[in-house]
Amino acid sequence: MLAWLFISPISPAGAGALLQDLENALMCKCDDKCGKVLINCTCSTSDKTRGTFTKMLESGLTVEQIIKMQVDKYGETVLSAPTKFGFNLTAWVMPFVALVAGGFGVRKVLSSWVRKKDDSDSAESPNEEPEISEKYSKRLKDELDGIEL
Repeated sequence: MLAWLFISPISPAGAGALLQDLENALMCKCDDKCGKVLINCTCSTSDKTRGTFTKMLESGLTVEQIIKMQVDKYGETVLSAPTKFGFNLTAWVMPFVALVAGGFGVRKVLSSWVRKKDDSDSAESPNEEPEISEKYSKRLKDELDGIEL
């Protein structure tokens, strides 16, 4: 009795949900190369593809098997999202790395602006005036001493 449940074909509601999963996982391969995910594409090629996928699901193939068949036929470009291993892992990791690096870059720029502002404020402080005054006072004294001779 249980064997009959496993052999029975997929219900139409279950097939619809599986078809949506399949359409979300694959890109449309139409002639005009629209670049849309299959679930969002409305071209005639996508309608034919949906029909083919429905027949495959009704014949007993799983979503994973159909996706593997499409990847074997078209390559990994048919996938709507890159795989999470190998070189494709960079597509998942790089946005976060760029975000962190950008945050550090913005922090460095802001801190350098604040440091320049602090340096310009300290240059105008009275602490440096006596040093300048002493320099000119000494020069003035030397010149005045030279005149009196």
